[in-house]
Amino acid sequence: MARPKKNADPIVGTGKDPENQLTVQKSIPLFSLWRSDMSLAEFKILDTYLSRINSHEPDKRTVVFTKGELEQLLGVTKINKADLTTRLNGLGRFVEVEQSDKKLHKVALFEEAYGELDENGQWTIQLTCTAKAMKYIFNIEKLGYLRYKLRCITSLSSRYTYVLFMYLESNRFRKSWEVDVDELRQILNCDQDELYKEFKRFNERILKRCQKELHEKTECRFDYEPVKTGRRVTGVRFTLETLADSIEPPSMPGQLTWEDYEDEDPNAVIAEALPDTLTPEQVEALRVLAGPKVPWFPGSALPRECAIADYLRRKVLVMNAKNRDVKRPFSYLKTMIEQDTDAFYG
Repeated sequence: MARPKKNADPIVGTGKDPENQLTVQKSIPLFSLWRSDMSLAEFKILDTYLSRINSHEPDKRTVVFTKGELEQLLGVTKINKADLTTRLNGLGRFVEVEQSDKKLHKVALFEEAYGELDENGQWTIQLTCTAKAMKYIFNIEKLGYLRYKLRCITSLSSRYTYVLFMYLESNRFRKSWEVDVDELRQILNCDQDELYKEFKRFNERILKRCQKELHEKTECRFDYEPVKTGRRVTGVRFTLETLADSIEPPSMPGQLTWEDYEDEDPNAVIAEALPDTLTPEQVEALRVLAGPKVPWFPGSALPRECAIADYLRRKVLVMNAKNRDVKRPFSYLKTMIEQDTDAFYG
């Protein structure tokens, strides 16, 4: 039976674009879902949806998953109706997009999933996000967002690896940092499993396997080492390699480290990062423009403005390295930032 007609939104994202050309643009509230209990399959479907929509066209919020694509995302030869229903039910639940001591906010991400079985026994699915979720999917510049290639996550086979990838990329601006080992277990959602209370097993069965899969299937390269207090492992220090195709070289003379911003006034470090010939209005314009380019999430060690200052300062260093006698530094920097679509996630 044909699907009843209704005043539906235009349909986009038919899966014709090569996977390696699709980029996931995820707002900070949705990015924090890696702390939720969503399954790997649900994460993959959500990320594919986000890679297909145009975040500046909210009237086009229905995305088609074409023949065989769901099987590829879920890593199965042929998905059956029961399994498909389970996956889609998971995407229809409430998810937490904001939380504090005095506030709790949950929304449903998708209002409709419509599927048809073709003559070859393959499902074609249409997903439409809810009106409430649109705030976190479209025109998200003010919320802040992170970008990464869809191909980085579609081939992953472990939820642990997916979550670790998200955690590492959200901290890329820090390059090297230490996390409490109990917090890391909580992030990876294995803190309730007695098997992983011992660091040796946690390391062998999760961290090493995640590192191997990420190195094999993504551009995310990192090292880690245990941090001990006495004889007990109390933390893990991660060090991320600079991406090969990043605009900035791995190390630049005089470049500040994240620790250099401690105890600084967040607004002052942004102005100090830029040429002193800029007006306050130009400084503010560059701050707003740079904001969405900077990986950051609530709970980071330092304010978002410090991460933006570090990003802008590196842009100034690049500008000076190319041409120290720039007549219009504001226009030069503005163009650099606008063109810097994949500074961290190429």
